[in-house]
Amino acid sequence: MPSTGDIYFHKSFKFKDGTTGEKLFVILNEPELTRNEPYLVVKTTSKLKKENLKEGCNPQARGFFVQSKKDVFDLDTLIQLTDIYEFDAGALIRDGINRFLFHKGTLSQLTVTQIINCLKKLKEDISVKHFEMIMRSR
Repeated sequence: MPSTGDIYFHKSFKFKDGTTGEKLFVILNEPELTRNEPYLVVKTTSKLKKENLKEGCNPQARGFFVQSKKDVFDLDTLIQLTDIYEFDAGALIRDGINRFLFHKGTLSQLTVTQIINCLKKLKEDISVKHFEMIMRSR
């Protein structure tokens, strides 16, 4: 089963506006499946605006910046921490079986810890429900 820090590529990721497309995302929690909790995931982007991003937490960009060739990312990448999506375990398994979902790697434990600390700085931009689920699985 997926765990915090796992990175997946989805061939047909469904965005909040209803469109679908290819997307890398990061798992933020390890849900209590007996309580039917969803996996919480955040998108990544390598299409960066001319922002002045530093490695690590960038509260002004509401994300966490990872330089190219670090962890699993080939390109400079911003993990968009305040745009959280829910996936139920069944959907992840089904998408994997149907070859829509591929595990790309796992962030280092240090990077995961830094992301969790960054989320604490962005607490006001995250729903209480999501924040509690992420912190509970720590």
